[in-house]
Amino acid sequence: MTHPEDTATIERDLRAVDAALAAGTAEHGDPQARELQELALALRAEAPQPQPRFADELRARAEAGFPRKPRTVWLPRRLKPFLAPSAVTLTVVALIGVAIATSDDPGSSDGGGGGAVALDDGADGSSSGEAATGATAPEAGVGRAGGDDSAVVPSEPLPRDGGFAPSQSNRKIERSIAMTLEAPEDRVAEVADGVTRVTGRYGGFVLRSDLNTGEDGASGTFELRIPSARLQAAVRDLSALATVRSQTQSGQDVTRAHVTVKDRLQAARAERRSLLRRLESADTDEEAESIRRRLDLVAGEINGLRAQLRELRLRTDYAVVAVDLVSEGGESGSGAGGGSFDDALGDAGDLLVGTAGVLIRILALAVPLGAIAGAAWLGARIVRRRRRASALA
Repeated sequence: MTHPEDTATIERDLRAVDAALAAGTAEHGDPQARELQELALALRAEAPQPQPRFADELRARAEAGFPRKPRTVWLPRRLKPFLAPSAVTLTVVALIGVAIATSDDPGSSDGGGGGAVALDDGADGSSSGEAATGATAPEAGVGRAGGDDSAVVPSEPLPRDGGFAPSQSNRKIERSIAMTLEAPEDRVAEVADGVTRVTGRYGGFVLRSDLNTGEDGASGTFELRIPSARLQAAVRDLSALATVRSQTQSGQDVTRAHVTVKDRLQAARAERRSLLRRLESADTDEEAESIRRRLDLVAGEINGLRAQLRELRLRTDYAVVAVDLVSEGGESGSGAGGGSFDDALGDAGDLLVGTAGVLIRILALAVPLGAIAGAAWLGARIVRRRRRASALA
C-alpha cells in the first residue's frame, strides 16, 4: 500500500517537472525536485528531432487514423524475408545453368584450334593443298576401282612437308583425315579387308575397327594411325578401294609446344649436370643431402618432359585417319524413313539426357545456395528477436 506522504511527493515532483518544461528553467526550492527538473530539461534537449517532412507525414497519418497502404502484390508476411535471397539465388543458378549448357554444346568444342587448317573436298576437285605444294591428285587414286567415272569423287592429297607452313619444312604438324567410303553391300567386307591391308602396307596400324553386317545393311568404322610421311600414298590407295563420298583433311601446328617442351628438357638436363658437379664437390653431408633431393625433383621433371615429347612426336609422326564404310543405297528407298525416325528418336533421347543433366547440375547448385540463404535468414531473424527482447527488457 502506498503511503500518503509518498503520493504527495510524487505529485509534487511531477508538477515541478511540468513547470520546468513549460518555463524552460529549473527553479524549484527543493534540491531533489530541482534535480528532476534539470534532468527533464536535459532529456528534452538531447531528444532527437524528426525531419519536418516526416513529422508532417506522421501528423497527417495520425489525423487520418493510420490507414493501411494498398499492396500491389500480396505475399504472406513470412515469405518476405525470403524474397531477396531467393532472387539472388535464382539469378546465380540461371547464369550458371546457361554457362553449363553453353559449355556442353557439341558445336562449341571444335578440335581444330587456332592453328588448325581444314580442307574440304569440292566437286570440282580443286585443292588448296595442291596450290601450296604444286601437287595434283593422280587419276588412278580416286573413285571406286572399275566403277563409273560419273560417280567418282576426287580425292585431295595432303600437302607435302611444309605444305601447312610454306618455306618452313621444320614445322611440326598434327594431321588428321576423315573420309567416308561407299561400296555395294556385298563388297563391304572386302573393302574392310582392303582398309586393313593398306594400313599395314604403309607401316600404320589399326587402333579401332568395327564392322557390322546384317539385314539392315552393312557398315564399318576404322580408326587408323599412318606415318605422316607416307600419308598421301595411303590415302590414294584407300580412295581406290571404293567410292569416296566425302573427305575432310585438317592439320594443326604444334611446333610451339614441341619447341617449348624440348627447351625445358634441355634446361632440366643442364641443371642435372650442374647438380652432379656440385654433389661431387659437396663439403658437408647436409649439403650433399640437399643436392640429392633436388636431383630427385629434376629427374622427375625430366621423365615427365620426355613423356610429353614422345607424345608430341607420336602425334606428328603418325596421322589420324578415320574411315567410315557404308553400303550403297543405305540411306535411300524404304530404309530412309526408318533411319530418319531412328535418328529423330536418338536426337530426342540425347536432348532429354542433356536437359536432365543441366537440371541436375542446377539443383546441385541451388540446394546448397538455398540452404545458405535459409540459414542466413534464420540467423537474422534470431538476432532481431533477441534485440527486440533486450529492448523491451
